[in-house]
Amino acid sequence: MTSPRSATVAPKKDPKTGSWRFVFDSVHPNPDGSRRQILRRGFPTRAAAKDELDRLRREDADLTAPAANGLSVSDVMESFVRAKRLAGKAPGTLAQYEWAGRIVTERWGGWQAAKLTGDHLEQAYAEMLSSGRRQWRRGKGTEETGRAMSRRSVEIVHKTTKAAFKLAVDRGHLVRNPAALISVGAGKERAERPHWTPDQVGRFLDFVADRDDLPTGLVEVMADTGARAGEVAGIRWANVDLEGGTLTITGQIASDPIDSKVLTDRPTKRPRSKSTLGLHPATVVALKRRQKEQKEDRLLMGAGWPKSGVAADLLFTWPDGAPLHPKTMSRMIARLSVEAGLPRLTAHGLRHSFATAALAARVPVEVVAARLGNTPRMVQEVYQHVIPADDAGAAQLVGDLYRKRQA
Repeated sequence: MTSPRSATVAPKKDPKTGSWRFVFDSVHPNPDGSRRQILRRGFPTRAAAKDELDRLRREDADLTAPAANGLSVSDVMESFVRAKRLAGKAPGTLAQYEWAGRIVTERWGGWQAAKLTGDHLEQAYAEMLSSGRRQWRRGKGTEETGRAMSRRSVEIVHKTTKAAFKLAVDRGHLVRNPAALISVGAGKERAERPHWTPDQVGRFLDFVADRDDLPTGLVEVMADTGARAGEVAGIRWANVDLEGGTLTITGQIASDPIDSKVLTDRPTKRPRSKSTLGLHPATVVALKRRQKEQKEDRLLMGAGWPKSGVAADLLFTWPDGAPLHPKTMSRMIARLSVEAGLPRLTAHGLRHSFATAALAARVPVEVVAARLGNTPRMVQEVYQHVIPADDAGAAQLVGDLYRKRQA
C-alpha cells in the first residue's frame, strides 16, 4: 500500500554552509510503496530553491496526470501481455512477461506512457543492479531483499519494456519507445551453458542403452537433433520416416497454464525454418526397436491404448501409452547422468551439447540454427565462444585472391 504523502518541506537555510535546500515528497512512490523523497541542496538563494521546488512539483503532477489518450504505463504493459497470451506463447514465457510487467508497473504504473523516458529507465536499472532481488520465504510469500538483482533479470525487464512500448508504437498509440536507445550496460560475460563433450555424450548413450527408465531411442533423438524436450515428447509416428532416416518437428507438448500436470499440444517456441531433421543410422536402428517395443505395449493394453488426444500416435510414451511430461523427462535424464558417473545434465543440456559439438566440428551456423529451431544470429550470440576462428587461414585465403593477378 502506498504511504500517504506528507507535505513538502519548504526551502530552509543550511546553518553550516549558508546555502538553501529542500526535501520534496513525490507522488510517485518507491517500488515497495514507501514515500519517495528527493533532496536538493546548494542553492545560493531561497528564491532559487523555491523555483526548483516548483518545477519538481509541476513535473511530478504532469507525470501522473491523465494522458490525452488515456494511455498509462500499466496500460502498455497489460496490452503487451494480453497480446502475447492471445498469440499462444508458452506458459513459461508468459510468466516471464508478467513478472517483468509487475516490476515496471510498480514503478511507473500510473504515469503517462508518453512521459516515460530513457533516463527514467536507466536510473531504475542502476537501482535494480544494486538492490531489489526478490526471495520466496515459506509462509511469508515473495518479499524484496537488499541484495542486487541479477543482470539477467534486469535484462528481462528491459527487453519486456522495450517490446511492450514497440507494440504500442506499432499500433499508433505512442510516437516513441523510451527503451529503444538504452541498454542495461556491459556486465560479466554470460556463463557457459552446461554441456557434455562428444565423448561424454557417447558414454551416456552406452549407459542408457542397457536401461529401461526411458523409451528406447529417446536420448538418441535428443542428442542427434538438439530439439527441446517438449518437441521430442511431441513427435508422432506420422512425422517419422525410418526409411529416409528423418523426422519432422511440427509442434511440442507443454504443461497447461492452469494445471501443470495436464499436457497440451502447442506450436514450437519459434517457427522452424527447417523442421525436417536427418538422423544418424544408429538412431534409426534404435527407433526401429522402439517401434517393435511399442507394438508389444499396444497389444498388452488392448482397448486401453489412447487413440485420440495428446497421447495419440506419439513416438515416445510410457508402456500404457501415456505421454511423457517434458519436466519428468528432464529430471530422469539428470538422475541417469549422475548414475552414469557424468556431470549432472538435464535434457536442455543435451541440446547445448549438440550445438557445441556441431559448431566445434565446423557445421555451418545456419545448419545448426535450423536444427535447433533458432535464428543464426541467436546461435552466434550464445555459442560464439565455441565457433572456431581461423584468422590465419582467412588472411592467407583472401591475401591469395588479392595477389592472384601478380602470380
